[in-house]
Amino acid sequence: MSSDSWMREYSEVKASCDEVYELIRERNAMTSSSSSSLGMTMSQQTGQEVHKLSAQCRRKLTSLNNKINELDKSVGQEKGGQVTQREQNRRTELVNALRVRKDQLKELMAKDNSRNERTKLLETQGDGARKPGAETVETAGLDSRGILQLQKQALRSQEDEIAELGKAVRNTKHVALAINDEVDLHQSLLDDLDNSVDKTQSYMKFARRKLEQVSRKSGSCKFIMIMILLIVVLAVVISMSKMMS
Repeated sequence: MSSDSWMREYSEVKASCDEVYELIRERNAMTSSSSSSLGMTMSQQTGQEVHKLSAQCRRKLTSLNNKINELDKSVGQEKGGQVTQREQNRRTELVNALRVRKDQLKELMAKDNSRNERTKLLETQGDGARKPGAETVETAGLDSRGILQLQKQALRSQEDEIAELGKAVRNTKHVALAINDEVDLHQSLLDDLDNSVDKTQSYMKFARRKLEQVSRKSGSCKFIMIMILLIVVLAVVISMSKMMS
């Protein structure tokens, strides 16, 4: 490859760098003007145009990188002879300058992408339209990665609070079940007591009838003894009923 041919290729690659730079500037200007207009975010049509320009910039950057690599390979090549060391060093410096320019373009592209992502992260949904969220003390000075980390921390905090709430609900459920078992036990004891009272009342009615029968048949001392005996029996029955309850 002759010196003139190599320089033509270098000029073409340099022109590609300038072309990519202009595309990135156009894309960034469109994003900034759309985002700042009336405090609203970009429209759907503008967003599509920005997306197309971003894809075009990425393709151009990939092609530029390939061209620089090819140009670098031909640094020491010269048609019909050898490249002098001085010429080879000069070409190497030019290629390195192109690589630095290409890296700067990548950084410019990435920096603008980061700013757009940060804007999207701060946007909130309201009234069917997306509006930019207000800066807070927590988000001030954070990039998109920092805001994402802050959102993750907030989500983890909410998950912990939900877990604590679930634990409290489960504990309340256990207490409610224990209270229900206690109520059932007391209800069973009340039923048993009611049955004992019914039996005691039946015994008392039986004893009263016997006393009335004895009273009608005899008024002698024998009657008194029997009545005392029946009273003792009745007392014993009542005591047994109380012990059972």
